Amino acid sequence: MSKKILLIVNPTAGKRKATDYLPQIVGKLEKAGFETETRYTEIDKNATAITLEYGKGNDIIVCVGGDGTLKETICGVMELKLDCKIGYIPTGTTNDFAHSFNIPTDALKAIDTVIDGKELKVDIGDFNGIDRFVYVSCFGNFCDVSYKAQQSLKNKIGRGAYYWETVKELHKIKGFKATVECDDGEVFEGKFFYGGVSNSYSVAGFPVLKKAGVEFDDGYHELALIKMPQSPAELYGILKDMFVTRNVLENESIVVKKGKNFKFCFDSEVDWTLDGEKGGKHKFVEIDTKENAVTILVGC
Repeated sequence: MSKKILLIVNPTAGKRKATDYLPQIVGKLEKAGFETETRYTEIDKNATAITLEYGKGNDIIVCVGGDGTLKETICGVMELKLDCKIGYIPTGTTNDFAHSFNIPTDALKAIDTVIDGKELKVDIGDFNGIDRFVYVSCFGNFCDVSYKAQQSLKNKIGRGAYYWETVKELHKIKGFKATVECDDGEVFEGKFFYGGVSNSYSVAGFPVLKKAGVEFDDGYHELALIKMPQSPAELYGILKDMFVTRNVLENESIVVKKGKNFKFCFDSEVDWTLDGEKGGKHKFVEIDTKENAVTILVGC
């Protein structure tokens, strides 16, 4: 009996549309013995809604799109409590999740991880009990460039659209006053340039936490806090260690800490981003780790 695959396709993700690859994707999967069904995301029907409607009875649910579409797919799988595997064929702009999990960003090569990739139980973040994130939730400067950048520009120049949006936002840099409590009782308080909780090597396409001991199935997330720089030279040093030397653990302005639960308290509501998508405004945020919440097919 052939195994069933539900393909959830975001037709607008990335520089090349997922639909360009779809005949080859379906053909390769069916040649490997899978029975496939394809559903497309729409303005009023995202990947979560499709998973809830069509997900039951499938052995594998495959997301063909960007990190945001993957997050929506995983939310649906968790809500239904499905015992199925999740595949990812990345056709987005940055594909941070794919970079961390050794999934090729060439869509046609990524099919192989669905056919014969290894299974990995992955920790998922719970955001205030109302939402989920796969690899990062964050606040602060430049967190919103992924959804502020126009989709048409992302389709034309890819990751460069994010860099362009960042340059436009440089004059708006500000500090965010926050108190952050960790599950071991340690508290960080001050003005932060950036704050986030993640389960990823890569953020915005850069393996920022590659050296921070990230393990995707250890039941922990990584807290990262960047103190508000007091001078252009200090800001330059922070950005250099984040994106060039990647020695974030050696920079005194950057805090990285493992934990299962983190609580954030702000003086006023602050915008949050979840996996590159809008996460809403919040004055209080609590993030919990859902250990080994889903099974994802990753590169060997």
